Amino acid sequence: MSLASRSYRHAVLLAIFSTAAAWATRANAEDSDPVQKVVELNKKALAAFASLDVEEATNLLKQALEICGTAQLEKHPAAARTHVHLGAVYVAGRKQREQGIEEFKKALRIDPSIKVTKVLLNPEVQSAFAEASMDFAEGGEEVGGAPGAAQPEPQAVPPPAPPVQPAQPVEPASPAASAESAILHTPVTTGAVGRPIAIKAQVPESLGAERVVVAYRPEGATDFLTREMDQVKDSDWYQTEIPPEATSGASVAYYILAQDADGQPLAQNGTAAEPRIVNLGGEGASGEGAGGAGPEGETVEEGGEQGQAPLFWIALAVGSGFGYHTGTPEANHTDDAGKSLKRSGVAWSRLLQIAPELGFFVSDSLVLSLQGRIQIVTGASEVNGGAFDPPACKGKICHPSSYAMAALAKATWFVGEPRRVTPFLALAAGAGQMRHVVDVGPLKGCLPQGSSCKDTVVGGPVLFGPGGGITVELSDSFLIVASATALVGVPNFMANLDVNLGVLYLR
Repeated sequence: MSLASRSYRHAVLLAIFSTAAAWATRANAEDSDPVQKVVELNKKALAAFASLDVEEATNLLKQALEICGTAQLEKHPAAARTHVHLGAVYVAGRKQREQGIEEFKKALRIDPSIKVTKVLLNPEVQSAFAEASMDFAEGGEEVGGAPGAAQPEPQAVPPPAPPVQPAQPVEPASPAASAESAILHTPVTTGAVGRPIAIKAQVPESLGAERVVVAYRPEGATDFLTREMDQVKDSDWYQTEIPPEATSGASVAYYILAQDADGQPLAQNGTAAEPRIVNLGGEGASGEGAGGAGPEGETVEEGGEQGQAPLFWIALAVGSGFGYHTGTPEANHTDDAGKSLKRSGVAWSRLLQIAPELGFFVSDSLVLSLQGRIQIVTGASEVNGGAFDPPACKGKICHPSSYAMAALAKATWFVGEPRRVTPFLALAAGAGQMRHVVDVGPLKGCLPQGSSCKDTVVGGPVLFGPGGGITVELSDSFLIVASATALVGVPNFMANLDVNLGVLYLR
């Protein structure tokens, strides 16, 4: 082997060994960075918590805190964040609220301005963190740190994948400091069993609330549920209802909570520990404060117009339709040769129909009603009886039917929560008639002479069919209703699609 070849091999081996040594040094440096280890363990722990492996999440976070202790990082922001994560796991995953609160306090001692990681926020964790913040402040360590105190340089912890929340009910949070005076609300004291309860509250704009909720707990339940309150247009008033599903017992508890954009509590009226109590009876809500104070200072009582679910449904609609018919014309049973006439086909139900309706609410989503169908029929020809069929017209002028009437019993189901545009489904059945105008050709008895004769075919008298449509809210009491109903008549067969548009009044 030449000297040049040996020199080349030595150079290659030297480069390989140098690269390996550099990689090993870098890997050791990374492994020796305790902050990076803590960050990685936090990421793994939150991924485990997202997969509902609470035990693994707990162990990984404890390992991260052990590294912080060994590396003298107990006061590092990464340690504070680890305490927050462990506190959330204790509260939401292990249902060990007191231990979770202690972890939150440890985090606050390191970084008084720390907040719960957004992906871990839920009402139960919020409530525990708020209690820890309150205890921390009452203990003389003001949240935000003493004036002039040096704050540790924040260490970014990469956001974890959003965890799957545990499948248990949770309690809404309370604010870090009592602020009942910020939310003006007259407590509701009485209500009716199985009826919704209207809740109104005034939340001043200066509070900066991004979300206002009512937290309610049915009798016999251990956890509070929440429902977001809607802001009344151009005011600082909010309103919603405790749903009837929560009012089946003797009482229901509730309180009102205002939150900021991060879901942190700002103020409340009532608390989870001392909520407002509504006593439920069979006579409906009554007495002072039954619905809370409303805008302009008026009292909204249960059974009043504001915030109360309506009892009666009154509608008036007009429309038209078309469909398929088959049968014998009503005025002209035979042609001029005495042959029986039969007509089948598709026709418009001219001119229009008027549909008055009166009903009542069985529940928030179900209405039972009676609807009339008054059809105005135009275009049929008069018949000069003379000696022609039908015998009832002999010697006189017969006028065709100009209307058809029916009465229907209806059930209407609203789909989803009430909103500005709400869809519904319906089912109708009843008795009466539907009519189509049909062309039966030139007949001697039809007037005017020589023109094509128009007659009517009737469907019914048993009528039934499904329907659907939407309501569009104009105000608390008035709505526009648009509907389509597919009515079938038997034994005189006729299938008709009625399309109606009208006004609906809720009382």
